Amino acid sequence: MVINHLNHSWLEGGFLGVDIFFVISGYVITASINGRLNQPIGLFLGEFYRRRVQRLAPALITCIAITGLLTCLFVTDPSSSLITGATALFGVSNIYLLQESTNYFGLDASLNTFTQTWSLGIEEQFYLIFPAVAWWLMARDQNKARRGFRPIFLAVLTGLIVVSLYSFIKACLTDPNAAYFLTKTRLWELLAGAVLFELRRNRGSQDQDHQSNPIAILPLALLIIPMGLTADNAIVTIPVTVIATACLLWALEQPSWVRTMLMLSPLRQLGLISYSLYLWHWSVLCLARWTVGTEGWWLPVLILLMLGLAIASHRWIETPLRQRAWAKKPRGTFLRGGALSTGLAGLMVWLALGGGGQRLHAGEATLTKSQALKEQTVDGTAISRSACHISKTRSLTKDNFSKKARECTARSAPPESSSHPQQPTIFVAGDSHASALIPLEDALHQEGFGVAHMSMDGCIFPPLTHGHSNPKCSRFQQQWSTWILNHGRPNDIILISSYWLSHLGENIGRTRNNILGPDGKTITIGTEKTKSFLRDINQFGALAQARGMDVVVVVAGPRFLDRDRCLPEWFRPKNSIKPCITDFKKQKQYAKKMNQVIAKGLDNNIFFIDPNAFFCEGRCDLDKARYALFDSDHPSPKSARSLKNELLRLAKNPDH
Repeated sequence: MVINHLNHSWLEGGFLGVDIFFVISGYVITASINGRLNQPIGLFLGEFYRRRVQRLAPALITCIAITGLLTCLFVTDPSSSLITGATALFGVSNIYLLQESTNYFGLDASLNTFTQTWSLGIEEQFYLIFPAVAWWLMARDQNKARRGFRPIFLAVLTGLIVVSLYSFIKACLTDPNAAYFLTKTRLWELLAGAVLFELRRNRGSQDQDHQSNPIAILPLALLIIPMGLTADNAIVTIPVTVIATACLLWALEQPSWVRTMLMLSPLRQLGLISYSLYLWHWSVLCLARWTVGTEGWWLPVLILLMLGLAIASHRWIETPLRQRAWAKKPRGTFLRGGALSTGLAGLMVWLALGGGGQRLHAGEATLTKSQALKEQTVDGTAISRSACHISKTRSLTKDNFSKKARECTARSAPPESSSHPQQPTIFVAGDSHASALIPLEDALHQEGFGVAHMSMDGCIFPPLTHGHSNPKCSRFQQQWSTWILNHGRPNDIILISSYWLSHLGENIGRTRNNILGPDGKTITIGTEKTKSFLRDINQFGALAQARGMDVVVVVAGPRFLDRDRCLPEWFRPKNSIKPCITDFKKQKQYAKKMNQVIAKGLDNNIFFIDPNAFFCEGRCDLDKARYALFDSDHPSPKSARSLKNELLRLAKNPDH
């Protein structure tokens, strides 16, 4: 797993290390429960959770506290990472990370300094219920508990495995993020280890245990094969890995050269520090991505730092605090561990939501997503990003859409006299780049204009002739298009903005292929995507013109991929951001060429605004990108408002 995180191309299937761990964990926990069936359940559970707290909490709390501080110092917007760390202290970071994965503006998991804690969340949620249920089922028949299978226990485990495995397969096909992060889709892996223990318990005589196992190499080979496959094949590689791990654990009960190899001192030592290494390797790698980079001579330094921190954590934190009694009774242990966790979590949430984490940033002042999103609201109206920008996973009924559209419309005030015409309404449409224009809408509304806003994540406007790969997008834009044409008045303006470099681009980084062709398949060629869009926008423009409305398209603006970790800072070596600078220049050329094609293809009745002439005061460089954008591509509130005068010019000039 560490190798995979260092560089995916070195071992693409290294992520399967977590699945191996789940099977082993299920086996070990079941063995532990089986050895304590003679205890009353209250005593058993108290001691079980005391051991778990003393085993997991010290290293986790230490890692989160230190990493959290460094995150504030070196991460531009630490909010998401800090909340992840806070939720990890209570074993629910996997749920928060799942929410982040579906949040359009969520932090990329590879840049979240606490992403590794998701698997601890699954394990801790497993601990909440399984020990009590397993103890009760095992203890039902003490005679069978000593020898032979326990049919009820096995039947319950098998049934849960079937249900969980079905959830996993279904989620892999429909929602891969849920398959990855949710306990219900991972439970079968832990239970596979439990079943293995039950089948292996008391099986075979002591003589058989000393017989050499010549075929132990087979499950090891089966375990290695999936390591060369990518995460896209998880629906196959994870089950194969679980089966191979279970077979290998069974085989290792007997002597073999595989067992001898795995018992070598270096590997055993690595196993002893594995928990601390799992925690610290990600902290080191992720913070390096935000600072010095992970290439060149920094790589061996980072590896040594990971090992050093893991060894130190195991020697001076894990081991002494696990062996030393925290209190006379388990309740005292829970109170102390809970108090530390609650205090640290509260501090991290305060730093995240109160802005304290951003104020601790050791680099130059930079506009963050959190700051920019707070300004996406039109004062004095119900229009805001949270109310009027729709998730791509949501579908609105006709009645709900009409209600939402009325809520997200603020008409201009009636004229004071007949000599003063009523100001037009600006209808804004598109994807998240349209929602980034809400500060512009606020400025226009203060000038007396009406504004109406409806947008959807990743959803291009106008509705496409052959549809969008997301049916919810097609339905939404058709609803908004119809609403605009039915409720617009002469001289009203339809302002369209989208992530054109992504929607219409090809081989220029982070492009998407969502536009469907006549055959119902997605179009992948950039020129064909652009041609399809121009045809649809021109058709929509004709419909708008027939109603006396004008269409204005905000074409592609500047793009700075990985902006937050590519901006020049004192803690970032120049060599580490050279690729970013080169790509930034290329992206400006891509935008220039695309805008020329769009401008040439638009009918004369459709107008366009080139934002590159207004953002960054006409010339974008790395330093200006700190405030011209609030992430890799979305215009900042200041940039959005910089389009006001140009739009006013178009609105006040009938001939444009």
